[in-house]
Amino acid sequence: MREKKCSYFSLELVEGGSLAQRAKGKQLLERNAAQCVATLARAMHYAHQRGVVHRDLKPANILLTRDGVPKITDFGLAKLMWANRRLTRLGDVLGTPSYMAPEQARGDNEVGATVDVYSFGAILDELLTGQPPYLGESAVATLLLVGTTDPEAPTDLRPDLTPDLNAICLKCLHKNPEMRYASAAALADDLERFLLDQPVEARPLGMFTRFGK
Repeated sequence: MREKKCSYFSLELVEGGSLAQRAKGKQLLERNAAQCVATLARAMHYAHQRGVVHRDLKPANILLTRDGVPKITDFGLAKLMWANRRLTRLGDVLGTPSYMAPEQARGDNEVGATVDVYSFGAILDELLTGQPPYLGESAVATLLLVGTTDPEAPTDLRPDLTPDLNAICLKCLHKNPEMRYASAAALADDLERFLLDQPVEARPLGMFTRFGK
């Protein structure tokens, strides 16, 4: 009797629940939030170097080990940077509105690593303030906010927040992709500078820039 062969794959068992469950509207300690996002950014940079953009980073897609180590999951909307552009039609909106970069919300086809950098900014904002930067009454209302309004500074909701961490968050959430961190690794570097009490590259908006906005 011929032996039957069965194809299978194995996955790591991650037993600590999701980051969404852990945060649950709470304001985390600054260093805990910064360390979590720095770890995630390092991991995502590894994927970016291999041409993979996640496009749906959010607390619900981050699982935690028993020791609290975050793991990125659910690559269902991931895109290869060099994939056939016709596979995703221009105007298709994919992702979760509260964590979606403006260009992604518009359905732009040419999106790269900076959309994930934006999502990390939204996650960091939520971990620090207890809520994402944009949250409308519906998905459509949230998309409209993402595309047309600037996010509140985290310090507006948490005045005691360290200015450097506030600046890092807002740099990630800049509407212009070119004004964000150029890579997830650059974001991780700046968060690690913050954790080491070193000067960060992100700078707060000047008075005239704020007035112009």
